[in-house]
Amino acid sequence: MDFEWTQEHKLIRQAISDIAADYSRNYWQNVREERRFPAEFYDDLAEGDWLGVAFPEKYDGQDMGLLEMVLIIETLAESGAWIGAVTLVGGPVFGGFSILAHGTEEQKQRYLPKIINGNTTWGLGVTEANAGLNTTNLTTFAERNGNEFIINGEKQFISGLEHADKMLLLARTAHKEDVEMPADGITMFIVDLNDNAIEYSEIPLDIYYPERTYQVHINSLRVSESQILGTEGDGLRQMFDTLNAERIVLGACTWGAGKSTLESAVEHAKEREVWSQAIGGHQAIQHPLADAHADLESARLALEKAAWQQSTQTGDVGEAANLANLQAGKSAFEAAEAAMTTFGGMSASAEIGISAAWEFIRHARTVPISEEMIWNYLGTHSLDLPRSY
Repeated sequence: MDFEWTQEHKLIRQAISDIAADYSRNYWQNVREERRFPAEFYDDLAEGDWLGVAFPEKYDGQDMGLLEMVLIIETLAESGAWIGAVTLVGGPVFGGFSILAHGTEEQKQRYLPKIINGNTTWGLGVTEANAGLNTTNLTTFAERNGNEFIINGEKQFISGLEHADKMLLLARTAHKEDVEMPADGITMFIVDLNDNAIEYSEIPLDIYYPERTYQVHINSLRVSESQILGTEGDGLRQMFDTLNAERIVLGACTWGAGKSTLESAVEHAKEREVWSQAIGGHQAIQHPLADAHADLESARLALEKAAWQQSTQTGDVGEAANLANLQAGKSAFEAAEAAMTTFGGMSASAEIGISAAWEFIRHARTVPISEEMIWNYLGTHSLDLPRSY
């Protein structure tokens, strides 16, 4: 087992650091205050071919893997651009990984190059108000009509649609009471967000999240059979490939927010003097920062291992993805807490961005999956305990 980064990995880190260096703290403050998508930054990632790092070369990708994507996110965080890391979710994960795993060759040729080149971004339409984390209870329904389906339903808390062109939509093609297993009869569809049958309205948030969140209304949306992704009726099981990747990537983004706050706090603790001594020399400040550093470094290993397992399909990917997301959220939260204590009242300053990171991290411990559901998964699947829910 070799923990040393390869020369190729070191070159990736340097290239990403160079991109991040072009975007100042003021730029990210402006992005937060305007609650906008950092299009300029995203375009730079696309121009450098970094959106395609985990995709085959035949689709314009870099022919690497999810581990390299996590490395990019880590590097962005250490450069202060953790918000920019979140942009890697919409296109590469929601659209790209889903199509790569389950798309036909025609779908791969049609969609992947546009995702990799930054020409399209995607949303993920799964969550519903009356289903929550029990996705088998979703009621959005696709009624077959010859070679087409007519879809009706609603989705809630769907992020990033203001800059998305496509959405991967999960809908029932058979009612729950008509199938043998609750997960049966659910299908993935590729839908065009510009279709007049889809309307969405923003849900105002009291916390900072890098992407806006929406309520989606679908009224008699017509889609063809060619817009099915994967196998009709088996979409929920197939979507776990995407959801595991999402948990790893968003876990890395959460970790990145925590790492960024920690580095800001450490710098402040070295410079800020009270009673003729830098505050970092006081154990009440130093020890929480040191503990946060230890937890973040442990979570980094979990994230990198999970990314490697996802790329190579080695071992229990579900366990690795859930564990990594859990540890990333916990360690990032403790880092943000220590950073807020270190900055004191200044932690609320928009210029510093600590409180925004804290808000994002706290929310990320609930979505895309709550810690309670991760514990359920680990208890049942890893420890072989009786189902508790």
